Amino acid sequence: MNEEYAIAIDIGTSGIRAQALDLNELKVISTSITLRHPLPGANVVDHLHFALNVGSETAHNILIESINKVINSLNVDKEKVKRVSVCGNPIQLSLFANLEIRDLAYWGENAIKDQNIIPPSRKSTITTSEKIGLNLNPNTEVYIPPAIKHEIGADALAMLYKSGILEKEGIFLITDFGTNAEMALVIDGEIFTCSAAAGPAIEGQMIKKGRLASPNTISDLDLVDDGWIIKVLNDELIPVDGEIINPENGKIIKKSQNDVEAKGITGTGVIAAFSLGLRDKIIEDGKIKNSDKIYLQDDVYLSSEDIVNIGKALGAFRAAHLTLAEVAGIDLDEIDACYMAGASGFYVDPLKSLDVGQIPPSSKEIYQIGNTSLAMAKDICFNPDLLNTLQDIADGMESNHIMLATCETFEKIYSLELAVYEQGMPLWMYNQWLKKYGYQQLPQKEENSNIYKIFERDIPELGEDGLNTVEIGSFLKAEFDGCIQCGTCIDNCPESAIKIEDKAIVLRTDFCAGLGCQKCVLSCPLKVYDYSKFLNYY
Repeated sequence: MNEEYAIAIDIGTSGIRAQALDLNELKVISTSITLRHPLPGANVVDHLHFALNVGSETAHNILIESINKVINSLNVDKEKVKRVSVCGNPIQLSLFANLEIRDLAYWGENAIKDQNIIPPSRKSTITTSEKIGLNLNPNTEVYIPPAIKHEIGADALAMLYKSGILEKEGIFLITDFGTNAEMALVIDGEIFTCSAAAGPAIEGQMIKKGRLASPNTISDLDLVDDGWIIKVLNDELIPVDGEIINPENGKIIKKSQNDVEAKGITGTGVIAAFSLGLRDKIIEDGKIKNSDKIYLQDDVYLSSEDIVNIGKALGAFRAAHLTLAEVAGIDLDEIDACYMAGASGFYVDPLKSLDVGQIPPSSKEIYQIGNTSLAMAKDICFNPDLLNTLQDIADGMESNHIMLATCETFEKIYSLELAVYEQGMPLWMYNQWLKKYGYQQLPQKEENSNIYKIFERDIPELGEDGLNTVEIGSFLKAEFDGCIQCGTCIDNCPESAIKIEDKAIVLRTDFCAGLGCQKCVLSCPLKVYDYSKFLNYY
């Protein structure tokens, strides 16, 4: 039998995941991931901003170079790869296919018309590896699932399709946890969708001690009788017990028996710390009560500023839940089950997510379903006709899509979230304002939620060759008129993304924090550092 392979790819905001598939035996051969996205920034807005400034062609080339590195690591004969399927949100898939992206940067049809932008079709597409730039047989077919509208893309379709809720009777809420949290409320098959720009804090980014999941990062915390026990990822990315800490003063109550050092905190760790802070009343009315820090392990901490940023991100979840319910005409406590998709949604403790507002407090049945985006890309590889089914689903969803950026209900509710975390508004007053606006109040917390973890890990099957972690990194050069190469930009870069080489500034794209940082720009003493001039890609 002739060997035939396929490659499934998920382009997420925080990294790329891919699997090599055996088309004859319908099985996974190998899995590869990156721990970062190749473009600067911690969210899709950063990636879009970068592409608009340096050029979409450059952004496309950087992304494709990284994907080619991932494909190389899968260890299959690239000449025998018959098809590739790629899943992601509209921005990621547009950058992958090198489509017009300016329509994704403007709100409303009038703004797009004023800019003379012709939005491209984002319906399901079959193209070739040669046209995309993948280092495969030039005739390898590339399958790209459809976006729905502007914010909601193939990753949202994936969670709907893979969860099976479209065929169920009842009311279900499903969320792809991430910086651009896609949500869908499904009522007896009718779908209401939105996308909440939660921000990078819930993935451990833009937090002073935050990091993406990697060895020596805090991934969880639990209450014990005399403090908080820290859970730290070891070299195999398995959480092990760290120290028991008094979070109010940093005192070590009990040393770790595992001799594991903490160097940062992941998004799931952030959620856990916020949850425990609420339970222990260390966090009240959106603030740290008696200090400016919550102390963890090995000088890892959450600052008052971190708590505000985390609160704003969590507030986007809660405000979006309420908005979906109001638009759909239901109460949150009528929801039969909540589904948590994506890596963050899989590894976070659901009860802690319930505490902090990532899922409605009244959630009775909670399902953690893993990386549905990669799973659906795999399904398309095995059954290309699925692309037509997904297009039918996308076409049927457009009428119930809620643009939160222009939704008055969301604007009013999110303003209350900001009041909680910026001004210390208590939740009883929050509920009073909801009532004044004519909206439902937050439901009572469910004390006996049932948790169902469908798989052991967010990618259920790694394949016989196991998991590879791929180092990526592209470089851009720029020369700024008037630059004296003083090194201030290097000293102020929190990610060590900048160096000076042959009188030019060199930027490593996957390390750069992008639009949300720009400490390089702000610290330049002569104000000559220009982020938009990094055009010389190599």
